[in-house]
Amino acid sequence: MKKFLVALTAMVFTLSATAQEAENYIQVNGLSEIEVVPNQIYLSIVLDESDTKGRQAIESQRREMVTLLKKIGIDTDKSLSIEDMSSNYFKRGNSLSKASYQLLLSSSEQVVKVYDSLATIGISDINIVRVSHSDIEQFKSQCRKEAMINAKKVATELAEAIGQSVGSCIYIYDANRDVTHTYHNDRIVMRAMAKATNETTTIEEEPIEFKKIKLSYSVNAKFLINE
Repeated sequence: MKKFLVALTAMVFTLSATAQEAENYIQVNGLSEIEVVPNQIYLSIVLDESDTKGRQAIESQRREMVTLLKKIGIDTDKSLSIEDMSSNYFKRGNSLSKASYQLLLSSSEQVVKVYDSLATIGISDINIVRVSHSDIEQFKSQCRKEAMINAKKVATELAEAIGQSVGSCIYIYDANRDVTHTYHNDRIVMRAMAKATNETTTIEEEPIEFKKIKLSYSVNAKFLINE
């Protein structure tokens, strides 16, 4: 019986000491945000016979499109590709009546040139489907690290306010999220439509900038407190 009581007392003491030690920490959130200017802009370009007078063949439209894109400095061999042949190609007899392409650009200036150039040959079904950056994974890693650095900074400031200091990190919860915005610039679309329909309205020329990609991370951490 005495052995049992001694063991029970020792266990209670251990649990009590553990509880006191567990309370000797500070728990904080670390936040970080990075905004990145996109350098990968994906356009969807649809060629459709019904959009042209005289039922211009799709292949003829494609050749004109490629010629114009090369003229404004686009490397079509690397940047232009066919989008999903099985679902975006519709056959009428032995010829195609509609075809969809994807074009990868690197700047807003290129986007404007593409819209304006293709509008001159009646191609106006152009959409910005998504934007990204060639080094997006590196930016994500940087954002995560900064969130953790900020967590320790907050913990240090709070501890110093009561005359203490932070020790080792004993817990990290990476509650991260990243948001990549798909951005559609209505001014570019309006300009292309105006030229395609021969409208006389003059749209004021001004630099076009895409909305930046925002990466946002949140980290929850616990640090030991030194008396």
